[in-house]
Amino acid sequence: MSKRAAQLLISLTLLIPVGIYFWVWDYYALNIPKWDDHALKAFLVEYLDAPGWTEKWQAIFRQHNEHRITVTRLVALFDYSLFGQLNFRRLMFYGNLSMLGIIALWWVLLHQNRKPFYALIPIPFIWLTLSHYENMYWGMAAVQNFGVVVLSVWALYCCVSRTRSVFLLALVLAALACFTSGNGLLVLPIGALLLFLAPRWRRLIAWLLASGTYCFVYFHDFARSPANPDNTFGFGSFIKGYLYFLGSFAESFPINNHIQFCLILGAILFLVAVSIVSTTLFRLVRNRYEYDFARITDLFCLGVLLFILGTALIVVYSRVGFGLEGLLTSRYKIYSFLLLIVTYLFVVIPIRGSFLSPYVSGIVFLNALYSIFSYHYHLVDAYNWRKFQTTQHFNWTYPNRTLAPLADTTKAGSLVQHSSIFYERWLPLLKVASLQSFAGQTAGLTELSQATKVQIDTTSIKIRNTSYKSQLLQDSGVYFVLRSARRYYLYPAYRQRNTNRKQLFLKQAYFAPGFYSDIPFAELDPGNYALGFVWQHGERVGILMGKDSIQVRSVNKKTIQTNW
Repeated sequence: MSKRAAQLLISLTLLIPVGIYFWVWDYYALNIPKWDDHALKAFLVEYLDAPGWTEKWQAIFRQHNEHRITVTRLVALFDYSLFGQLNFRRLMFYGNLSMLGIIALWWVLLHQNRKPFYALIPIPFIWLTLSHYENMYWGMAAVQNFGVVVLSVWALYCCVSRTRSVFLLALVLAALACFTSGNGLLVLPIGALLLFLAPRWRRLIAWLLASGTYCFVYFHDFARSPANPDNTFGFGSFIKGYLYFLGSFAESFPINNHIQFCLILGAILFLVAVSIVSTTLFRLVRNRYEYDFARITDLFCLGVLLFILGTALIVVYSRVGFGLEGLLTSRYKIYSFLLLIVTYLFVVIPIRGSFLSPYVSGIVFLNALYSIFSYHYHLVDAYNWRKFQTTQHFNWTYPNRTLAPLADTTKAGSLVQHSSIFYERWLPLLKVASLQSFAGQTAGLTELSQATKVQIDTTSIKIRNTSYKSQLLQDSGVYFVLRSARRYYLYPAYRQRNTNRKQLFLKQAYFAPGFYSDIPFAELDPGNYALGFVWQHGERVGILMGKDSIQVRSVNKKTIQTNW
């Protein structure tokens, strides 16, 4: 095979995981704001109404929880300025697109360390997976949580570069990292340490001066976020949480005890990271390298590992109060994957000659296998996530019995692009079902409702089914309608993963039989409700309404304090 043909084949292979990642993203992404996304609407209003540049800069740099999300706000402002309205699906796309920056940087590192092009193949297979589903499908989180990693890692690379212009770029990237997410501040002391070890004294002075400026701007008028829990936890919980964080990538493996497996692999990765850090420090002190870029690679990898370990400390300390399982959440898995691909550099770069090809081939196979595990495991999460987003959007949009959409006449409402949602074609059917108890294609719906158990306690409605077997994706599935004299509510039937490996991988049966839903009274207005079933099976929709048999009591609502 000619060299050009080989390069083309490798390029096409690299595009496979990239194409799959963005195809799956496109399949489930929606232009629906989620939680913190609403703060971007408030920012646009404040920015556009600001009388002068002083007020505009205050809006851009305003604290959000414990972060300064300046970059996220600028991206939102860019999207609004370019298209005339803010679109949260586009925000997701920008954030997901930034993930390619890590793949590009790893090619630079491998190429400069004299590795062939095919050595890059394992990276996109492990880096771009559905394990990131929360960040993938959440506008602000995609820009912030993906962006801070990409900017921080590139800042550390540019910091230790030989070229002066690239170092100046590092100062800019470090500033952007700091004002993307709070852990971006770690780049400042880590960069200073790398320049000290280099040693680059003039650059170190410039870095320290810039760092002081960034810290002054960041902590000016800074206040502790009221959303964080009180830090009351034991040392054992902290250690477990730390290892969960580092080993969270392992949740996708098809084994029974995922949490224990994450803990074990987290401990192994921590020991690997400590070993790499100590070995790298020893080599840097000895300063015996075959070529100059090997030293730059060591400095860079040391910096990235310290960034990962430092971020783990910050996240675990501030979030362990919410529960240990929360540290396995998809939002934080990117750091576990970053640790893996840094380890890959230490495995591959020292290998010489004909030994490299079988090593890389084996790693490609393992990474591709993991990618399959990840998509199969987290597809249920992405499905449930979309269900949550769409039903919450329904409850905001239709607060009355007429099912007329709430007219958002505020300025914030006019700044956001509105998109059609699949359930809009249900609205006439809901009205019909309210009059005659059924509407649409209801074949099988009566049997489904009879096989479903509904339990009402003092604070919620619990719905369970163990026989529903549909494997249709995206918006297909069962939904629940609560109808009172004043309005409708819509809630999804969530699915669980199929733990039968044979059915999962050979028959693509992603979902276990049945579904469940817990509807808290705190989200409902007090009153009498009728419970209805909506079954969307592909293009077929059927609705079955019950009688006014559910009494919802007034329940105290828990509120989360924010500073935005």
